[in-house]
Amino acid sequence: MIFNIRHKTIFSYNNAPLSAIQKLRITPMNEGNQKILNWNIDVSGCSIELETNDFQGNKIHLCKTINEAKQIEITSYGKLEIWDTDGITGPHKGCVPIDLFKFSSSDYTYAGSKTKKLVSDLFKDIDKKIFSDIELLNLLSKNILLKVKYLKGKTSIKTTAEESLGLGFGVCQDHVHIFLASSRLLGYPSRYVSGYLMLNNTNIQDASHAWAEVFIENLGWVGFDISNGISPDDKYVKLAVGFDYLDVIPISGIRVGESDEEIKTKILIESKQ
Repeated sequence: MIFNIRHKTIFSYNNAPLSAIQKLRITPMNEGNQKILNWNIDVSGCSIELETNDFQGNKIHLCKTINEAKQIEITSYGKLEIWDTDGITGPHKGCVPIDLFKFSSSDYTYAGSKTKKLVSDLFKDIDKKIFSDIELLNLLSKNILLKVKYLKGKTSIKTTAEESLGLGFGVCQDHVHIFLASSRLLGYPSRYVSGYLMLNNTNIQDASHAWAEVFIENLGWVGFDISNGISPDDKYVKLAVGFDYLDVIPISGIRVGESDEEIKTKILIESKQ
């Protein structure tokens, strides 16, 4: 499937910041089941000072404000091709040892008492040996969605896996963090994925999507969209990967100077066979 994507974010300030730097992770990954045909980033009110890759292999751009701008506009756009590979995206790449994805923990993915109970309750009457890795992880994914209903407005970007389990509600970010904490508890290397999802009812969106990938021997990285209960297919576009949400934030930054900030995001995704 061919995608045409345009992702525009506008930062507006009532007082121009003395200085502001934005870190961009808005260039799709060019590997696995996706190939970039062309991709560009246009900016106004700031200038791109650096282009590089981070330790996870994600494309990074750093932008710095110019001329005390009261508005910064960042637009990434281009075309890429995606293949449906049943969620399998291939071998591990990059400089991060695979075992770090098995043992990594953060505030977001800390496996506390609620996570441990989720896993123990799920498998207390089940012999895990009778399941394949894929079957076991799909069972875990389904159980997370059963325990934590998808509902916007109940959590924030700072909510941890333990907190969303306690609430019983969350969004894709929360589902992924719970899945990472749980799958790592079971001994699987797993990682957070940010990207876009082509929706059936609209091609205009105001936020990106998140899902998880688990490294399985003889298969490589395999995707699990917990919120939708499916394996990512050719409607998914991968932007960045990491240990948790902090590693994949599409646009993040710091600024000097007191000012109110308003952020508007619009994502347009069009596809053709």
